Amino acid sequence: MNFLLHRHLAARDLGSAEAGAGAMLPDLWRMADRRVRPSRAVEPPSSPERGLAEVLAGIDHHVALDRWFHAAPVFLDGERRLAEALRTAAPGAPRLGLFAHVLWEMCLDGALLRRTGLAPVLDDVRAGLAAIDGAPGDAAASLHHFQRRASSPAGAPPERAAFEARLRRICDELARGPWIAGYQDGAGLTLRLAGVRARFGLPPFTPEQHERLAALLDRLAAPTDQALDDLLRAAPRRAPSSSRSE
Repeated sequence: MNFLLHRHLAARDLGSAEAGAGAMLPDLWRMADRRVRPSRAVEPPSSPERGLAEVLAGIDHHVALDRWFHAAPVFLDGERRLAEALRTAAPGAPRLGLFAHVLWEMCLDGALLRRTGLAPVLDDVRAGLAAIDGAPGDAAASLHHFQRRASSPAGAPPERAAFEARLRRICDELARGPWIAGYQDGAGLTLRLAGVRARFGLPPFTPEQHERLAALLDRLAAPTDQALDDLLRAAPRRAPSSSRSE
């Protein structure tokens, strides 16, 4: 599940903008530094700072919802159908089918935007990121990763500073709007996919490949909208706390 749906479901279930933004953090952390991931052994402070409890609840929600989602038919069937469609969608684009997983998740975020509208989602994302900026977000990253690795290179101050700078750039770019807006249609999704592939050293799409992929994804909009309806009905209303219980 991509970060927009994580935010939406956590805010729905936990009733908190901070929890919604917290549910985005595991995805944003991985973009900033793939080593920074939720831990199963977090011990929250007995008297957490303002907002931290909600952020940690959102992270727990993310972990539990991902476990449910990746075993659910709405993900498995959608990923399979998309992988099959991608095999002939853009001849000459190497290893395209390997990205069906992330692309299907982005397609579902696009369905959420079509359902709720871009402006309300952007408002909620901006408000949530602003609410956890500073102490709540920093403390969550410390508890889940940096305190446990304080003696390792990943926990050294220069590495923490680099992580925080990258995370800041990511959050600023999300708040700006075009990144999220790109999930709404085939052309934007193809650009987002090209960015993901570039991080793996794969070449950009040719104009013809881009056009073919965008057309395919636009044709999939209606079934993706239906899949989102199925997901919203089936998703557990309140995910059990999982990241500290295993």
